[in-house]
Amino acid sequence: MVELFVENLTGTDEFSLYPSPGRDLVLIHLRNPLTEGFQKISEKVSKKTFDGAKISLEQVECTDSVLVENLPPSVTEDILTMYFESSRSGGGPVMSISRTAGGETKITFKDIKSVDSVLQNSHRIEETDLKVKPYFSFLESAGSKASESLINGTNQPSDDQNQTVNEPLSSTSSQPITASHNQPALTPKPQPRPRLHSSPVSPKTSLPPTLSPVAAAARVDYEKDAMEVVPSEPEPLVCSLSVPDPTKLQLIGLSGLLDDLKTAYPNFDITLKQDGVHIKGAGHLQAEKLKNKILEFLSGFTQVHLPLCALKAELLEKKGVKDKVLALLRQQGLPSVYMLSDCVLIVTSPTMHMVNQACEKIKSLVVEAAVPLKTEYESMLYCQEFHDFKKSLDMCCAEITDSAVAIVTLRGLEEDVKGRIIQFLSTPLQKERVLSMEPAMLTYIQLHHQQLLFDMNQLTTILPLESGDGLMIRGNASECQMVAEVLGSVVDSTLTKIITVTQPGIARFLVQEEGTSILGEMTAKFQVYISMEKVHWEPLEDQDIFELAWKMTSCQNFSRDSSGQPDQPLMATKLNPSGIPSADKGTTACIEEAKRILSVFDHSSEPSSLRETVMEEEEDLYSDPSADQHGDGSQMQAEDSSAAADLSKLSSLNPCSLEEDAELSLAIQLSMETNQRPSELTEDELQKVLELSRSESMVVDESQMLEKAVDVSLQEAAKSANVAEIKVFASYPHDLIRVDIALSKKVGLRHCEEKVEHRSLRKLSAYHKRCIELVKKKHAVEIEIQGTTATVTGFKDYVSEALPDLREVLKRAANTTSDTEILKTIQWVRTEQGSSGPVPYPPEAIVFIENAWRLKRKKIDIVFNSQPYTIDLEKMQEYSVSSGKSVPIARKISSEDLYTDLPDDDYSLLSDVPDTSKVDEGSEEFQDVISQFYDSIHEYHNRIKIIKVEKLMNKLLYNQYRLKKASVEQSSTQPQVERSLFHGTSETSVKEICVHGFNRSFCGKNATVYGQGVYFAVESALSVSDTYSPQNADGHKFIFVAKVLTGDYTVGRHEMKAAPPKEGSEIAARYHSVTDKIDSPTLFVIFNDTQAFPQYLITCKKVN
Repeated sequence: MVELFVENLTGTDEFSLYPSPGRDLVLIHLRNPLTEGFQKISEKVSKKTFDGAKISLEQVECTDSVLVENLPPSVTEDILTMYFESSRSGGGPVMSISRTAGGETKITFKDIKSVDSVLQNSHRIEETDLKVKPYFSFLESAGSKASESLINGTNQPSDDQNQTVNEPLSSTSSQPITASHNQPALTPKPQPRPRLHSSPVSPKTSLPPTLSPVAAAARVDYEKDAMEVVPSEPEPLVCSLSVPDPTKLQLIGLSGLLDDLKTAYPNFDITLKQDGVHIKGAGHLQAEKLKNKILEFLSGFTQVHLPLCALKAELLEKKGVKDKVLALLRQQGLPSVYMLSDCVLIVTSPTMHMVNQACEKIKSLVVEAAVPLKTEYESMLYCQEFHDFKKSLDMCCAEITDSAVAIVTLRGLEEDVKGRIIQFLSTPLQKERVLSMEPAMLTYIQLHHQQLLFDMNQLTTILPLESGDGLMIRGNASECQMVAEVLGSVVDSTLTKIITVTQPGIARFLVQEEGTSILGEMTAKFQVYISMEKVHWEPLEDQDIFELAWKMTSCQNFSRDSSGQPDQPLMATKLNPSGIPSADKGTTACIEEAKRILSVFDHSSEPSSLRETVMEEEEDLYSDPSADQHGDGSQMQAEDSSAAADLSKLSSLNPCSLEEDAELSLAIQLSMETNQRPSELTEDELQKVLELSRSESMVVDESQMLEKAVDVSLQEAAKSANVAEIKVFASYPHDLIRVDIALSKKVGLRHCEEKVEHRSLRKLSAYHKRCIELVKKKHAVEIEIQGTTATVTGFKDYVSEALPDLREVLKRAANTTSDTEILKTIQWVRTEQGSSGPVPYPPEAIVFIENAWRLKRKKIDIVFNSQPYTIDLEKMQEYSVSSGKSVPIARKISSEDLYTDLPDDDYSLLSDVPDTSKVDEGSEEFQDVISQFYDSIHEYHNRIKIIKVEKLMNKLLYNQYRLKKASVEQSSTQPQVERSLFHGTSETSVKEICVHGFNRSFCGKNATVYGQGVYFAVESALSVSDTYSPQNADGHKFIFVAKVLTGDYTVGRHEMKAAPPKEGSEIAARYHSVTDKIDSPTLFVIFNDTQAFPQYLITCKKVN
């Protein structure tokens, strides 16, 4: 019925109806605005009746809350908040969640627009459908109303407090509600109110004399309601008034209002909390009146803004002062609070009268005073100590004026504050201040601010700290502070710049006399200080580089057989690629013996797998062929062979495991001991031998690590001499720039480069390489070796000093036999007592001993297996330092090669360049390259011999070349864009070209007749000339065969730095290269580094 009535009235069916519990009110929630004005519809409704009842139409404000029913018990407030703030629900930020007495949940949103979107959606939480309705208090029963809130601290109720004039209806169930703007409420005519039991109020009823007027009126209302309405069963009510303003909340506590209301409403519990006033008691009508009393009190609050000076505002803002002022106001019956904002005092009180009285009282409490300034006070007024003293005055604020110290304090404290200030100012304070700075900054100030330091020293005592990193300032507190501030400003204004100079020998140059003199000149000229704290150079302690290099070489730790048994015959040994001797026949027998003994150790378990190794037998050069047919060795072998007959056959053992290697060494050790059976060894003895074998396996690694550490230390020392990091201090930026420019110029003028060519450079031994490293460190120069050419760079004087030492090293290297030759013809052996023959030293030790012998040394110290030995080359004895035993040694010379499979002496400049390989002379590729070379060599055909051809495959250069080739092919008009050309170069440029390609920065070394680019010859005869490919110390010449993108070309000129533009071209296109003549070019010049790719390097030499 109601729906039809409303649909007929509004002309739309897009609405929702929400009846009140008493069915006398109906809320109409329209989804769209009315087509007619509300006043017109209201007049239309007033003329009609509904089911015999007269109805009226009213507008209500939209609500910001909804009621939710049918919530699962497990749903918490956090879950509800997250749900209704999510886009799924259509809601927005949630302000609060509360429960009604009827069990529904009231949710209040921050934005009222969220209510409409929530009502238009369906809601489901934890598989349960929720019922959501708008919330209005006039649709709820008295016992089920949720907590009320105060908006902005005024007496205006929130949306949930808007009520009609009708009496509250009793209902056992309340319904959640939502509203939007301009929602009309259809109100049927209410039924007559039931008569309530009442009794007249006695006019003689008196009120307690101590109640305030508000509380007295509340008491009368409370007793009147109690006599008028006698509920049969009062329902408990819990509600609250939200007071978001902390000032008003504080005033409620200060005023005593709550105490008066508790007296007037004894059946209610009224408490003040952080969020507002909470009320609990029986009787809805009394609760509403109680809330109205509180709202009436809050609505009477008054504020007054009182401008103050900054000093008074600072005083009243102090916590101690504020607490005392508010306490005094409360004692005089003026409950008030105040706050400060930009020197404005905002006072708030319950009434206008109270706030005016409070303002006058505060004015009278704050007083001003002054302490006249005297001459003896001036030294203390501006020091930090006086500033700290002012902060310590908790009931006072002070500031310095032209003639006095102005004071603001509370009345009655003036004299006490003035006395404390006068006492402080009249008591002189001696202070010490430390001004910290880096030592170089201190030196700069002492050099260029001497007058300032002298003037400051007249006021205080200024001393440098013993640590050198600052100044100690002593004297009167104020003067110390002033001096510290002045000097601190000087430090802060000083500019610094770190200049890094990279130049061979720069560190040595700057710390020696000439460099120090130059820095001194710049210090005085530019008014700067140059710190050399990070510039380090130390000369060699031993100036004899050859002796020092030998000492470093003798630090090696050589490895040899740990058994110490000399009964192994000296065999012609085969070297593996690493230079370590391979196993000989005797070693093979020991390994086989080890297999058998290992099986005895672990007969109860499966034997370790051994990899069978077939060892090549070599001819014994020194021992008797019949020696191994009798003696201890043969007896031991016979016994072990007999024992092995009862053992199972062993499978292969992985030799890569350190543990298994150690066990194998142990087995070999035991196989050589004829008087002790493995079964008789104790566990401790086995463990000791095992540890010994492990330590021996690490000897080679330790020796290599030690040698590497020595080399690294030399390299680092050389690098540190080539870099200098100086720090410059100055007052002006241009002085820093001038120092940088001047230093670079002076260093550049003293730089030079010298080249030394020698055949020995390409096959230096480790000893001679170390000698050259020592030359670099001794003279602070850089020596770069390319093939047979050494380039020495550095300061002129240092290069001149280094050249004689370098030539002496090369002279000695030329007279020294290479390690390979030594191992082919020389062996050093030792013979121990009772041995069957001499035992050779390891190859590395042979080289070391032979070099010592050739250097005519009488004695050398040597380390074997981490044990020190001395070899006397005069007496030909080896002496063990640890055991004191000596054994004879001998030097053996053989016409046959003692070591086979040694690497050939095939030196290459490209040995350390990746992606390079030597072309096999028997291959078709080799024949193609040399045919192309010899076809155009002309008069040099019988005068040039090819040494080798190496192929280059630099992937980066090749990929760049491919991309450039695709570009040239698209823009070129020539059918042939790529040619195979020749490029002759010096030995020092070979590696640079192989790694980085043909770089234009090298152009001009020979000629730039046709442009400043990279030149390539069509015929090899041009490239083999000494002009383009000079010989090195070995007489070798170096010619590159390169793929070159010549594309479109024209005649070049000397001044060209790029290929010229094409004439008549519609776009700005350029030629790809230039040449000497268009018809039959003999050379091409390119200006783009990626237009050529080095394909082959031909090493050749002239022949007579």
